[in-house]
Amino acid sequence: MKWIKKHWFKILSIILILILGIYILSVGIKKARDHEIYKEPSPDTKIYTVWHVETFEGGGKSRLDYLKNVARSIEKDNPGVLFFIKQVDADNLQTELASSVPDIISFGHGVGKIVLPFLQSFDSTFDIRDEVIESATFNNKIYALPFIVSGYAMITHGTQTNNFHCGTTGFTSPEMIYNDYHFSLAEVESQYEAYKDFVYNTDVTLLGTGRDVFRVNNLNKIGRANAIITPIDTYTDLIQYIGITNIDENIISFYSALLSDERQYSLSEYSLFSSKYDKIYFSGIYSDMEDAIYSCNIPNVFQ
Repeated sequence: MKWIKKHWFKILSIILILILGIYILSVGIKKARDHEIYKEPSPDTKIYTVWHVETFEGGGKSRLDYLKNVARSIEKDNPGVLFFIKQVDADNLQTELASSVPDIISFGHGVGKIVLPFLQSFDSTFDIRDEVIESATFNNKIYALPFIVSGYAMITHGTQTNNFHCGTTGFTSPEMIYNDYHFSLAEVESQYEAYKDFVYNTDVTLLGTGRDVFRVNNLNKIGRANAIITPIDTYTDLIQYIGITNIDENIISFYSALLSDERQYSLSEYSLFSSKYDKIYFSGIYSDMEDAIYSCNIPNVFQ
């Protein structure tokens, strides 16, 4: 007993270290089981390549992770099927396609003309809203399925000023909104730089993306800002599409999962929006954003 009393702190520290170690190990194993692939592909494994190309800032979480989660769920139910998901920079897309073509490609506005020659058409619209699916047609055929939608918003510090800032990746066209709101743009920057200018300058009005809405809404929640967010209801090109270059039952399973009600409802966890008719938000700024998006003009992704 004397020895225990003398060394109680060391004993307690060892116990705590062991408990922490067991916890970290169990969490690591669960994560591996949920998201990683243990086995090396066998000669019989069917491997599908999925490219993810981003041309705009999204919501609060990674769209790449969204695709990975869908892929892992299909792999669990279909042993011997693997989806290799790769993010491809939009600026390098044409070069990449010159050397290899993926089975599935996720892309946004600004690169539609580049991917169109490689795409097969779809027979089903998966109950996607008419105005959204229309943006994915070419020669009266559906060559892509919109599976994620976002939108723009006017964000002010309380009073709209003439010092408008806007961020762009160079692939989207927020300037299409300028004439609708009768203002001239003070500065066009990268999307994050435009957001920073708004945060640190009270005379800036930001024409922001869904990602900016997510950032500023969080600042409002913690009292760091008192911004007014007004969703744009005239135009959006912040949409992610899925296209296919090959077709079989596993590829069908992949894009069917993306458009399933379960996956579309889960977009609320990403502060993003469904391309289908059912609403996934019922109050607050994201519900307002969703209503505005339903009213927007959406340009054709292949033009």
